Amino acid sequence: MNDLISVIIPVYNAETYLDKCIQSVLRQTYANLELILIDDGSTDASGKICDRYASQHGNVHVIHNKNQGPAASRKCGIGMAQGDLVMFVDADDWISGNMLTLMEAELSSSGADIVFCTYEDVYKNGKIVEQNPLPQKDVTGWTAFAQSVYEVHGTRSLSTGPWAKLYRKKLFENIDFREHITIGEDYTMLLQVLRNAASVRVLKATLYHRRMFGGNISRSGYTERHKQALDNYMQVRDGLIRAFPQYRLEILGYHIEYEMAVITAMCRNGNFDRPVIKKLCRDLRQNMREILVKCRIPVYMKLCAAMIAYTPWIFILLFRLLHLMAGR
Repeated sequence: MNDLISVIIPVYNAETYLDKCIQSVLRQTYANLELILIDDGSTDASGKICDRYASQHGNVHVIHNKNQGPAASRKCGIGMAQGDLVMFVDADDWISGNMLTLMEAELSSSGADIVFCTYEDVYKNGKIVEQNPLPQKDVTGWTAFAQSVYEVHGTRSLSTGPWAKLYRKKLFENIDFREHITIGEDYTMLLQVLRNAASVRVLKATLYHRRMFGGNISRSGYTERHKQALDNYMQVRDGLIRAFPQYRLEILGYHIEYEMAVITAMCRNGNFDRPVIKKLCRDLRQNMREILVKCRIPVYMKLCAAMIAYTPWIFILLFRLLHLMAGR
């Protein structure tokens, strides 16, 4: 008998896509699975859809919580999981029918703690873009957290989303899910899980399908949750640099993108948090020499970082004008 796999789906107002997501799990060629649906206080019909599947399938379990965010839902799902293996799926995505079969076979044959696979982004206009976040060369496994840190921040060949991965549940013991964070919480979770993993395998097969119908963190406009996420990112970044100074430039370059996303979110809704802007400027100035000279990031990003660091309100004015002209 193959190991029981617990598939965890955090659900929040996903009624339009939830049926397809759930059915893609229930139609797996891998039979020994349970599906855990965490309804995170949905205000649409999502909760009723979850209950319908639970009433029809003995291996589908539902819990209804007040709205707490995706991190709390994942923690709740891990607490309910009966399987030794776990997988996360977002409620508006879907998975290929043989995903669990292929991922479990790779994990079992290799003895690894995590298996990554390739995924594709599916856009509203029908465009499909295959993503290849995996290392280009064949990888048999890593025994050092340091190598995983480099792959995440340097080559960016390991995606930080919780999906498109099969984990051993033991990796989640005593990790901090950061339930109070609703942006970037998956990045923090994955780093802790990678720290606990003795080895990681990659499976170069496109098995996860991610809808790209919504906005990203900067398009949604600045809120208090962006401030919380920024504080968390900076804390994690500084801890990683202390632990792995050899990857300082890679870690800095990775986090520059989020710092820019915070200020562009302010530009989109006009909610300017001056203390946060000062904090961003100070942080960018402290690292500006490395950003401009050594970090391997696009030139336009270096220029934007310099403008934010020294003339933030000019950057804001220019971005606001472009935003109004483009209408997006």
